[in-house]
Amino acid sequence: MASWRDELIEAAKTKAERDAEEQERHRKRVQEALHTAEAALSLGAEALRFTRDRLRDKGQPPSFAEQADDYKLKLGDFSLRVELARDAAVVRVTFGDGKPREFDFAKDRHIAPADVEEYIGRRAVELVRTAQKASPW
Repeated sequence: MASWRDELIEAAKTKAERDAEEQERHRKRVQEALHTAEAALSLGAEALRFTRDRLRDKGQPPSFAEQADDYKLKLGDFSLRVELARDAAVVRVTFGDGKPREFDFAKDRHIAPADVEEYIGRRAVELVRTAQKASPW
């Protein structure tokens, strides 16, 4: 239980002090969440590689770009991108030209890397089906 002195110290803080404390708490949350976000990105990249390999086996070689924290699979006019924003511990999954689906690991601590992998896998299935409909092979 806080004493009246502790409560007074808290009540007398300036806005700048409160903002600085909040920024520090956010920075710590992001640092803690970054490990989980990295694991999710790794699983997502593996899902894209698996999709690439299956498409190659079927004679439909997709374009696959791999950079530090950014992976993109493109098949015809359709694409699937997975990227990690390290400064916020956010994994973004973009299907085609649509709005990215964001997994914010600093805010939503209940998200598991396997959940992100499943989402990316489902979007990969959607990508293949859509490409297949547009140009059957």
